[in-house]
Amino acid sequence: MLKQSLACILLSAMSFAHAANQTSSIRTPEGQLINLGDTFTDMQNRLKLSPNSMITREFKEGENLDLAIDYKYEIENMMYTITIVNDHVKKIEWFNTDQEIKAEITQ
Repeated sequence: MLKQSLACILLSAMSFAHAANQTSSIRTPEGQLINLGDTFTDMQNRLKLSPNSMITREFKEGENLDLAIDYKYEIENMMYTITIVNDHVKKIEWFNTDQEIKAEITQ
């Protein structure tokens, strides 16, 4: 019983470590802000970085189904996923890449 409980706790902790957090803005390496609602062009002009990856997917909000593009950027040990819907920043998620390294070391 104790082993099963311990395994469950460890699995929960590992899944929590991989969870992304949402925010309403991020600061670029040059100190400019990217906010929810900014245009895609504003984001590109302020960020001045090439994305690590880009994924196109469907984005459903209520009854609306739109095309979304997720851009992933790594900035100072943080992985940001910026979701663009209808040419505007719709969602910003962040993940601390240092947490994943720490989790791998402790396993």
